[in-house]
Amino acid sequence: MLPQVWQKDGLAIMNARNMLVVIIIFTLLAIRAYAGSDWIDRYLDFSRKSTNIEQLPVLQLVRQDFEHLQINRSVIGSPIIIGSKRFAHGLGTHSVSRILVYSPDPIVSFTAEVGVDKNERTAGGNGSVVFSVAAGNNEIYRSPIKRGGEEPSIISLALEGINIIALEVSDGGDGPACDHADWADAVIKTKGGKMLRLDEIKQEVIPGFVPDYPFSFVYDGKESSKLLEQWKYEEIVEKLGMDRSKSINIWTDSSTGLRVTYEVLRYNDFPAVDWVLYFENIGTHDTLVIQDVNALDVALQPPVFGQSPFILHKTKGAPADPTDYEVTESFVSLGHSELLGGGGGRSSNKDLPFFKIESGGSSVIVAIGWSGQWLAEISSPSQNMLRIKAGLEKTHFILHPGEKVRSPRIVILHWQGDTLECNAQFRQLVYKHYCAERNGKKPLPTLFCNTCFTRGGGWLNECNAENQISLINAYAPLGLEALITDAGWFEGGWPAGAGNWNPRKDAYPNGMGPVAKAAADKGMVYGLWFEPERVVAGTELDRKHSDWVLHFPNDGGTGLLNFGLPEARDYFFGIVKGFMDLPGFRFYRQDFNMDPLPYWRANDAENRQGITEMKYIAGLYEYWDRIAAAWPDSFREECASGGRRIDIETIKRMHIHQDSDYWFDNDVDQAQIWGLSQYLPNNVFTTPINRLDDYSFHSTMATSLCLGWIADASDFDLARAKKLTDRYRSIRELLIGAWYPLLPYTRDPRQWMAMQWHRPDLDAGFLLVFRHRESPYRSIEVSLHGLKPDKDYELICDSTGEIISKSGAELMKGFTITLSERGSSDLVEYRAVK
Repeated sequence: MLPQVWQKDGLAIMNARNMLVVIIIFTLLAIRAYAGSDWIDRYLDFSRKSTNIEQLPVLQLVRQDFEHLQINRSVIGSPIIIGSKRFAHGLGTHSVSRILVYSPDPIVSFTAEVGVDKNERTAGGNGSVVFSVAAGNNEIYRSPIKRGGEEPSIISLALEGINIIALEVSDGGDGPACDHADWADAVIKTKGGKMLRLDEIKQEVIPGFVPDYPFSFVYDGKESSKLLEQWKYEEIVEKLGMDRSKSINIWTDSSTGLRVTYEVLRYNDFPAVDWVLYFENIGTHDTLVIQDVNALDVALQPPVFGQSPFILHKTKGAPADPTDYEVTESFVSLGHSELLGGGGGRSSNKDLPFFKIESGGSSVIVAIGWSGQWLAEISSPSQNMLRIKAGLEKTHFILHPGEKVRSPRIVILHWQGDTLECNAQFRQLVYKHYCAERNGKKPLPTLFCNTCFTRGGGWLNECNAENQISLINAYAPLGLEALITDAGWFEGGWPAGAGNWNPRKDAYPNGMGPVAKAAADKGMVYGLWFEPERVVAGTELDRKHSDWVLHFPNDGGTGLLNFGLPEARDYFFGIVKGFMDLPGFRFYRQDFNMDPLPYWRANDAENRQGITEMKYIAGLYEYWDRIAAAWPDSFREECASGGRRIDIETIKRMHIHQDSDYWFDNDVDQAQIWGLSQYLPNNVFTTPINRLDDYSFHSTMATSLCLGWIADASDFDLARAKKLTDRYRSIRELLIGAWYPLLPYTRDPRQWMAMQWHRPDLDAGFLLVFRHRESPYRSIEVSLHGLKPDKDYELICDSTGEIISKSGAELMKGFTITLSERGSSDLVEYRAVK
């Protein structure tokens, strides 16, 4: 059996003194209901100081696994009927559910009639649930199993003046199908004598404090929370279509000329927000010192004091070893602190800049959008309080007149209910609102070849026009979208020639035009590897523009092209344009095989710490945006010694990210895909494959698949390769949907790995299952996610061709998969039966 996913009580936000709370975290959002609500406006009202909000009774949905909570109707929208009784008032829910009822005036009694709703779906005794009521950590009522058609059970509880009760509905033991549960005529009585029906209580988050600002900085030694309320404030609101709106909040210190701009994107289709902080000197003199800039500075607290711990889900970065994207969980307890960050100036070198906080029935995912040296601190400074701070690792700077710099981007999504559904929703948010477009559309995962992988990943300086065209011709029958040549095509070869961006005459006597044309003739686009940021001593760029190159002591003569300079960006854009002008050339791959942090730090003055990095990163984004605008039909790939620079800002600009420089280890490939799929739709990253067996194919196919087969070898099995690529194309549309881990993360050769991809809009998906090479277990039981309990699904196993039909309820309860051989795998595709 699979381990159970944590399901605990809901999480709300509270402000602690001198702590700032994010505008959106742990708000009241019914599952799959994203409509804007008052809490956003309340937290964006910066004209107001932090004070206790008016405390009124609140109804907070923490969890409901299916459908939507209904008021005065059953969960399917019909009148509330239990047995022979019809009710005008009550709540219609579905197992498993948890509803918190809060009253500032203590609750002294609770009454209700409960049972399975009588409707066409529950006829014949369908549906079985158990109702319970809890106060604090104590269960104070539990019903017998209630079934469809039965008369209601009556609840009448005298309470000792408590502020929160929890109403829970659990499954009766036969799965969730038809578990339509009614809390009819549910009423609380308060100590002050008020009788309140639950259907008339407002649905919102259990109240805490209204925060001032969800960010912080220090200016001239003073905390921003004390300063901003004294500065001139203005707000500009822009509607960006049906799905988003932008709020631009501006504070200006008239005495020093510092302007702080806080740009917030509010999403209407997801429970998420996005913001960036800007600092600008609009005065005529240098500003005072700005330091300790945290683009995110928030405090969280569970609604039921003392009940739920904070669990941090973190993912390692990609140092190019078997542990790339390793997943760990830790409890953030009192006095405990976790530090996450970039490494050496590359965003995912040390830690992946995406993490999740789980507590009770709520989860929050945070993404840090900064392709440099970021730092996040997650700590518990007091009992039941979590603080999250994030920003650049080091900031202590003045701004000259006219200068403007920006913070990391912060993206946060909140989900109430199943914590895995939080990840599924975040992936959908990323695909819809962040993934780079191609020709104005969101791309599916790409099928392409990087020729270096055809010879183990190191086939670089040996490449030439003849052997590249040979591979183009050999790959043509497989219908690839692109083929690229990696490093070594330029004068001086790899690595000594980085800084020379002219083709080697011995290898490409007529330039790259003939190779690009050969690809175009076969229906592919062609591209090249570039490393614009590295400048090796003595290369053309170093000789001609050494003033654009950053150095630090003992750098070995290798410099860093300063992308903070417009002229440096223009220069390299011109180089790329020369290739993009070639017919058939439309693939840009950028690599980055050095740590920029020591270069940035060495070039900062004492009162300008962080400036070189901020201008460099902003310039890099401007350069990438210019390429995307100039060639909207191009493919763009990011690599940084593998996957050391993957973040929400690179995802906005680059279609594909190489996930690692640790290649061709199937079980590690599976684990890397597991780690990245938590947050990123699978078109965003790529894994190379160099073998034709099923296990290797299944281990790498859940990506933008990079082929490394020696397709022009005399013994190459073209028919087998075509079977695999055809299967890939048939399944890749499912990779951009939800993802669910069916088994925990592992690289253990004695265990199994299993994952599910699901497209809710298509009601279809597939799962990949792997029995590792030393696993003694022939079978596993997995429970699928995201299906409709009352629908039937048809499953087909690739390994046997066997077709199975099961209901959604059966598949979500659990079914068995058998792999008789060690080191084997299977792909199981399913679709709803129409």
